[in-house]
Amino acid sequence: MRLGIAAAVVVAWAVAAGAAGAHPAAPEAAIRAERARLNAAIAAHDFNSMKRSFLTDYTIFPGSSGAPFDVDAFARRLAPTFADPGFVTYIRTPERIFVSAQGKRAAETGHWLGLWHKADGTMRLSGIYQATWMPTADGWRLKNESYVSLRCTGSRACAEVF
Repeated sequence: MRLGIAAAVVVAWAVAAGAAGAHPAAPEAAIRAERARLNAAIAAHDFNSMKRSFLTDYTIFPGSSGAPFDVDAFARRLAPTFADPGFVTYIRTPERIFVSAQGKRAAETGHWLGLWHKADGTMRLSGIYQATWMPTADGWRLKNESYVSLRCTGSRACAEVF
């Protein structure tokens, strides 16, 4: 019985959203797809591919830096990380995406994980993040991101992070 009621509610919501011309799942799916593409670019250590996800005035507030960076400063900051043979990747996992009623921006919140192979084990640096996305003719692009480092495990190198 519960399943039948839930299905009816979903169908009614979908019909109402379609009648209003709103498709809230479409922006969320597009943002999740762009986040997955960005995660793949980070895993490939390819900053040029990453830049495709950023607006020209993009800023990032990395979790352990204490200062925001524009795209060029972020590239300089990330270059040594990408050159580090022990660095594996950063993975951003969206938990919630909120699209404004007008569809002119979206907020993404989630958790992130950075992985490095160290001599004494696998270092796992992690925390939470918030990102602002804006729609463009080329799809959703990042306006800004803010990361908070909350935990580091697996290596004595964590002492250098916190």
